[in-house]
Amino acid sequence: MKKIVCFGDSVTLGIPYVHEHDTFVRVLERRLIERVTQEERVVCVNEGIGGETSAEGLARFEKSITRREPNLVCLEFGLNDIRYEPDKHVTPEQFARNLHTLYEKCNELGAQVIFMTPNPIINTFHVYSQMPIAEEFYKKWGNCNDAVIEYAQVIRDTAQSLSAPLCDIYAAFEAKAIEIEFQGGCFDWRDLTCLASYLRVDDGVHPTALGHELIARELYRVIVTEDLLK
Repeated sequence: MKKIVCFGDSVTLGIPYVHEHDTFVRVLERRLIERVTQEERVVCVNEGIGGETSAEGLARFEKSITRREPNLVCLEFGLNDIRYEPDKHVTPEQFARNLHTLYEKCNELGAQVIFMTPNPIINTFHVYSQMPIAEEFYKKWGNCNDAVIEYAQVIRDTAQSLSAPLCDIYAAFEAKAIEIEFQGGCFDWRDLTCLASYLRVDDGVHPTALGHELIARELYRVIVTEDLLK
C-alpha cells in the first residue's frame, strides 16, 4: 500500500468550506485508486489544520506525520505565514528554513515530498486584509495577494534548490483566470475576481469544490508524470 499524507492548513483540511468528500485530498485519492491495481492500493491522509503556519506544522510533525509512516508528503503552507499578527507571521527567510527542515524530516522517514504553492487570495473579497492594521502591514508588498506571490516564490526556489517535485497551485489558479479572460468571462484576469467560482467570495481565500478539484488535478499530474508512487 502507498500512503500519501497531505500536510497543511485550512486549504488542505477543506472542512467546513467544502464537504469532506470534495476536499482535494479525497478527490485525489479517488482518482489514484482508479489508476492502480488492488494489490498496490493508495490511501490519502488529510493532516490539515486551519490557521496553521509552517512553524506550527513543524511543531506537530512527529505527532501528525511520523506516526503515519508516509511514502509521499504533500506540503501546503504559506497562507497563514503571511498573516500580520506577531504570533503568526513567519518571515520569508524563516519560511524557507521551515520548508527545508520539513523536507529533511520527511526524508529521514524515507518519504518523498511534493512542495505545493498556495492558491491566490482575491483581495477584493478578502476583508481580513483590508482592516487598517492589516492593510498597513501588507503595504510593503502592495497588497495581501502580493505577499502570497512572494511566499509562493520562496516555495518554488526551495523545491528547485532541493531538486524536489513542485506542484504550482498558484500558477494553476492564475492560468485558470487567464483562461476565463480569454473566453470572455472578464475584462482583466489580474484582479482575480473572475475566480469567484474557484475561491469563496465570502473570504477570497478558501477554495470551493471546483477549486479543490483544480488542486487535486495538479497534484495528480505531478504524481503520475514524475512517477512518485513507484
